[in-house]
Amino acid sequence: MTANSEAEAASSAADPDAWGEPQGRVTGADAAAHGRALLEAAGVDVAAVERRVGRPRIGGTAGRKGERSARVNVAVTDAQAAIIDRLAGQGRTRSDIVREALDEYLAARAYPESLADAH
Repeated sequence: MTANSEAEAASSAADPDAWGEPQGRVTGADAAAHGRALLEAAGVDVAAVERRVGRPRIGGTAGRKGERSARVNVAVTDAQAAIIDRLAGQGRTRSDIVREALDEYLAARAYPESLADAH
């Protein structure tokens, strides 16, 4: 991108009124293709962006694209949910709170060796 085109892009981005009306809506694979084209046109290494997008797997191991951490869905009582919400209000995520409680439960039942490498 040249200095002149960078200045034009910055000027346009700074003035949303100059953007005009939306010409339509793009979703799904079309939106992904459009976004990829915009990044490529801007000279961005799209493959590098795709490698960096997303959250790391729980436990710090590198996953493959589209690979999720193992999940366990559970129902909790209203009282348990209220406690989790209160703790989450102190800056922790609900998932972290439940993972910690599960780790403590499993460690108390003689599985500490399997938890040592889990985080």
